[in-house]
Amino acid sequence: MRAGLVLLYCLLPCVASADWYSGSGSAVVFDDNRQLARQQAARQALRSALLQAGVSLTALSALRHDEPGAELFTLQSGLPVAQIVIEEEHQRDNRLSVTLKADIWPQQSLCEQRAVAKAVLLAPLSLAPAAAPVTLNNSGLMNEINQRLFAALRAATADFLVKAVAPGPLAAPEQYHATAAQQQLRYLAESAQAQFIISGRLLNLAFGVQPAGLLKKQRWVRQFAMELSVFDGVSGNLIQSKTYQSRTLWPYAMTTETDPASDQLWRSDYGIELQRLLHDAVDDSAALLSCVRVKAQVIRVTDHSVAISAGSRQGLQVGDRFSLTYSDSFTDSWGNRYQSATPEPAQLEVIRVYPDHADTRPVNQRYPAAVQVRDQVQQDSFREPQYAN
Repeated sequence: MRAGLVLLYCLLPCVASADWYSGSGSAVVFDDNRQLARQQAARQALRSALLQAGVSLTALSALRHDEPGAELFTLQSGLPVAQIVIEEEHQRDNRLSVTLKADIWPQQSLCEQRAVAKAVLLAPLSLAPAAAPVTLNNSGLMNEINQRLFAALRAATADFLVKAVAPGPLAAPEQYHATAAQQQLRYLAESAQAQFIISGRLLNLAFGVQPAGLLKKQRWVRQFAMELSVFDGVSGNLIQSKTYQSRTLWPYAMTTETDPASDQLWRSDYGIELQRLLHDAVDDSAALLSCVRVKAQVIRVTDHSVAISAGSRQGLQVGDRFSLTYSDSFTDSWGNRYQSATPEPAQLEVIRVYPDHADTRPVNQRYPAAVQVRDQVQQDSFREPQYAN
């Protein structure tokens, strides 16, 4: 066991509101690449600390890995992490663990303005045709992976608010370029009052064999490949689809009946690597959507206020401002339905906040003409990413 206090410097000055949070992480050492495992374990440990602090996981994407032999991270100005101290590091067999503590400033945001969690609809992972046959002996594995992925998304409260889970998987991403498929996605998102949809599929769960060596016996290995897709629920367009994959030792014989929720599986090399990839998928989705403007719908109009479908669980506060967009739709002579949106220069300001909705009123005290339920609002003063519509 090797313990040390390694202080990693930063350019962000320490502030009185910063607090220390501890986290631990583990990683599998592949092909004697200890440096890579050390970085992965430290990332998981820092991830744990960020979740405890209620800070966006986007901070992980801003941490730069140095060259092998250097320190784990170089912290830059503008990050919510002021300092990182490695408290303990040890390796046992092919497993490397890191424990650290981080000085975190929860109020710091990587966006131009205060970040707000995004309302998402989750769809269960589906099985690609190539992956289906090998899961017949472990029918519960996909369900367990779904549960752990959903739990990881729900735990990232600074990034996501899970509004609902779809009853079944969605089709493959390449099938959602058709107008009818995009309409289905828009309907699902609107029904759940979600701005984004996250879905995916398992691409590969095949078995293989690690040949026996001079001092090693033959062992089973297993593939894991998952594709995770993020859709814009307002337009129905695919934003990003990314694949996460690895090949790791399987802790059982191929024919052994296994409990997919057992500690034996999830503490094995295969389980630790799966959990890391699920976390990476969540972290990448958080970084993708971090500074996107929050969009919501008008859900009620009275003489005194306009209620919108976003509230304190997403992080809205009194004084937040939204711009209004009038929604309209029409159907052509062939039966195709089209939607349009017309911006309104008036601004709405939040005056009361509830868990899942908020009351607003016009900034200039004059109500926009013809505002109605299902019109869209968009939070002002957020940096718009290139893909947004």
